[in-house]
Amino acid sequence: MGDCEVCGAMKVGTRTAMRGRSPIEACKKCIDRMGLDVDTAPPVRKQISTRGTPKSKTSGGYGGRGKKGKDIMMRRSKELRSDFASAIRHAREQNGWDQRELAKRMAERVNIIQHTEGGKRPSDPVIQKFERILDLKLMVEREAEEESDVHRSSSRPLTMADLYEQAKKEYRGE
Repeated sequence: MGDCEVCGAMKVGTRTAMRGRSPIEACKKCIDRMGLDVDTAPPVRKQISTRGTPKSKTSGGYGGRGKKGKDIMMRRSKELRSDFASAIRHAREQNGWDQRELAKRMAERVNIIQHTEGGKRPSDPVIQKFERILDLKLMVEREAEEESDVHRSSSRPLTMADLYEQAKKEYRGE
């Protein structure tokens, strides 16, 4: 017995269904109504050894489950600036280096430099190398995020089905 992630029904029989690439727990009614693909494979359970692992203050138990490290809401307080590719290219040219020279100084492959200057986002460690080697600030404070107004007429909690219906109405222009 579980809770349906689509309609919000509580303590009902649910099955894992696929919506796009995302697995969701849905009741039979929602699976039928939305035509979801049901995952027929039995769930794979991993054995987690808890022997010898100390009880963590942040996890509330053994085995390392729960909150770890930094708060996830604060983790993304900085973001890669939008003009990172041209800033990197400009800084490299200011130093008089070609892409090979920069790659050598960063201990990276040339294609990493090429892809980054072409606009592909590099990994966080590579971003740190760019910042250090080129003396450049690529990670900037995140600006205020847009908020979307969610309309709800009844007092029951908002469900995935409600959001889906609202999105369909907005798409049709209703």
